[in-house]
Amino acid sequence: MPVILAVASQKGGVGKTTVALNLAHALARRGWRTLLVDADPQGAVGWSVEGARTGGRGLVRWLRGDLPLDEAAIPTREAGLRLLPFGGDDEDHDWESARSLLADGALRWGLAHDAAGTDVAVVDTPSGVWGPTREVLRQADAVLVPLQAEPLAWRSLHQAIDAIEAVREEGRPVELAGILLTMVATREEASLAVAQESWGSLPVDLVLEAFVPRDPAFLRAAARGVPIALLERRPPPAAAVFDRVAAELEPRLGLAGGTAPEAPAGLLG
Repeated sequence: MPVILAVASQKGGVGKTTVALNLAHALARRGWRTLLVDADPQGAVGWSVEGARTGGRGLVRWLRGDLPLDEAAIPTREAGLRLLPFGGDDEDHDWESARSLLADGALRWGLAHDAAGTDVAVVDTPSGVWGPTREVLRQADAVLVPLQAEPLAWRSLHQAIDAIEAVREEGRPVELAGILLTMVATREEASLAVAQESWGSLPVDLVLEAFVPRDPAFLRAAARGVPIALLERRPPPAAAVFDRVAAELEPRLGLAGGTAPEAPAGLLG
């Protein structure tokens, strides 16, 4: 049974899909057999990765039993990384349909029975903590919460934490793996203030030491449809961020023994 790590946030626009994609890539480069699952009915991962939109293959058809995981998932050039886009037809891409698809432990049951050879599933969720996201939280082992380094995101952080606690009160064993600061503008006072407040006022082991800077390289990678580590032959300095994030998360997820990566040339075959 793979470890299920949900990436979830109350607020949209915090870089959640960027975190999920780049973290999954970093984990695979560190030797973990990784499945990146798109549980967002808007298909965020599929739209973010060039070549990942493949005629309905993906989460919908897998959970409905139309395809086994090996056929529903998309292999990549990175050994150990597969993508499971949302897939499905237009009528599947709404909030309630996605919630129903994921209800009653469907994702966890599916991974337990059809994910042999997978160490960790990184699940990108829709913005907010209700509907499909709440169903994923109920089935996850751990949650990573991206926190944009700006005041509004800081003020709404408690909603994500409260949602995780509410799921735990239902008897689900999900843990908060950590809070990851994103879009940190080191030369902007308001952004730095949020980062400093997070590190200073929250429990010391709750906020990851690594953080995602506001860097135009992430925009270029998104435009290219690749993880930032594959943006150029010589990856930009910001590409090292997600190796550090993965290294911090490994012991929190019960993973051990990851290795330092070597830069590959591309993602999808």
